[in-house]
Amino acid sequence: MLIPIEWEYKNPSLYKTDKKAPESFGKYDKMLGAFQVSCKEVNEHISGIITANKLAIQSSDKGKLDFQDKLFVIHNSHHYMWLCAVDDHFILVTYIVNTRQHNFKRGILEFKQVRDALATIKFIKPQFRDIVIARNRYTLFMSSIAATIDLRNRAIENGSFIEFIILTANYIDALLRSAIVLTDQLEQSNSDIDITVLFQSETDKPIMEKEIYKRALERSIIDEKLFDELTELYNERNKVVHRYIITDIRTEDMLGISFRYDDLGDKVLALISSLEKKQFEQKIGLYGQGIEPGTESKDELKIKLQYQLMDKHGRIKLPERRK
Repeated sequence: MLIPIEWEYKNPSLYKTDKKAPESFGKYDKMLGAFQVSCKEVNEHISGIITANKLAIQSSDKGKLDFQDKLFVIHNSHHYMWLCAVDDHFILVTYIVNTRQHNFKRGILEFKQVRDALATIKFIKPQFRDIVIARNRYTLFMSSIAATIDLRNRAIENGSFIEFIILTANYIDALLRSAIVLTDQLEQSNSDIDITVLFQSETDKPIMEKEIYKRALERSIIDEKLFDELTELYNERNKVVHRYIITDIRTEDMLGISFRYDDLGDKVLALISSLEKKQFEQKIGLYGQGIEPGTESKDELKIKLQYQLMDKHGRIKLPERRK
């Protein structure tokens, strides 16, 4: 489902412990109503619901799904329901809103956004789900990079050099992970995404920064000189994080380490830009379609960045950046 750019997926924050909760979506600040989606495999109980509502079993092959809609007015609330049986699953979408608010201009606009989102729902067959999940994971990965840059800039403005070093090490690591994905796509002439490089769950075996440096070197993304610089600086980073008290490293040393890390970050970013451009020119991979990387308008980039930051930061109110 495609949701409006000013909406977010609410479950990570609202339903952390309830894995049975329906998928909830809404604006970053506050929705007038509650918009939820559930998609369940058909069982005996659900089969009864499908029969009672005389729903035809649709095929996901046709793409666009047809929903049966229902409206119940209970007390002072409008309860909308949309039902659909597709392949071996049942989709239920609900939107509940106060009747008075529903009739306001903002309520009318929100309901239109609900209907627009509903129209984009597709049921993905099992053989294609890994592809969709990987694409979504890449989007979340890029949002995390944007949030890291934001925090990194705040750290340098505040003279928080330890924080800057840690975040820049993270930033470089992320850029190289992205470079590995882009390079693999160019070499294999596909759009496959190795999700193990981009995401680590609670049970996954971690792929550490030095392993990423090694893989980048093996794929000729970086040369020996850059590899040695990254390794040396990472050792300094570890000293800062783990041995600040028990070594002779001084706070003033952080400034020099920060400058060196910042310089390496620029070098690695230039490598990424080159790979993105190569994909666009060869029509391969994540950047092989659409507009040329780096040619988006400032307004488009500003809006995109705004919501990337909100995706990763959540509802925490960070201080205003210096102008």
